[in-house]
Amino acid sequence: MAAQQVTIPRHINKWTAIKLEHLDAYLQAYVTATKKWGERYYIDAFAGCGDCLLEEVQLPIEGSPWRALRAVPPFSSCFFIDQNKPSVEHLSRRILDERVQNAHVFVGDCNRVIPAEVLPRLSKSAPSFAFLDPTGPQLDWQTVVALAEHRSESRYKMELLILYPYDMAIKRLLSISRSYAALDRFYGGRSIWEDQLGLSLGGHESDDGQRARFLQLYKRRLRQLGYRFVDSYGPLCDGRNPKYHVIFAGDNETGSRIMRDVWGRTRFVPGELGYHPVARPRSKSTS
Repeated sequence: MAAQQVTIPRHINKWTAIKLEHLDAYLQAYVTATKKWGERYYIDAFAGCGDCLLEEVQLPIEGSPWRALRAVPPFSSCFFIDQNKPSVEHLSRRILDERVQNAHVFVGDCNRVIPAEVLPRLSKSAPSFAFLDPTGPQLDWQTVVALAEHRSESRYKMELLILYPYDMAIKRLLSISRSYAALDRFYGGRSIWEDQLGLSLGGHESDDGQRARFLQLYKRRLRQLGYRFVDSYGPLCDGRNPKYHVIFAGDNETGSRIMRDVWGRTRFVPGELGYHPVARPRSKSTS
């Protein structure tokens, strides 16, 4: 798959800005709910440069790294990973300029960096949350497995929020045989997704039907990892065109309820009438 052109700041459209607002609201609720633990961790597998530009109105928007770093009380450590070296260098400079102490930035493939360099630094008992936001099939299933199995000393698994890019990439790759190896890694095996494609083709299924079938396949795979709550939101759309779903996986009923509440509310983006930034308590450093 050809490498995507990367701009700094990253140019985004409204649906991405809305996704970031949902993420921001949940992260603040997450750190509030876990503050009694004393430590909590955040992983961002496709962090980018941290700065975005909303194209419609040419307005600066903070990316996912800063949404995590602004949370109060703070995450004990935030781990940011991206394959694009200029993006990582930009994010690292900004973190240094703001004298952020709880951030760790890595350049590389998250499928190698997460198990080799990130998970060994995380407590196996402390609350942890991973935001997995690929643009295509870059997220290997074995990485999801490693994240799900990490909290071996807790009754709860690591919470996951995953962008499921069916319309952005998966749908097209299903028709290209040379892409099958990437789909094998994404779903965790050829037979898993190929059987589902055969069912779709055999029944002459509509686009909506096939989208729903493959979404349920991925959600079923997450449940097979032992997650009690697996909920999908979307699809987020470009006008009338579906782009992707977002899937939450967790074991805590409270977390699932909060996520449903977060995604059930209408979200506005900066510059729109009705927009309100996420409310945060005053941190000790500013009180």
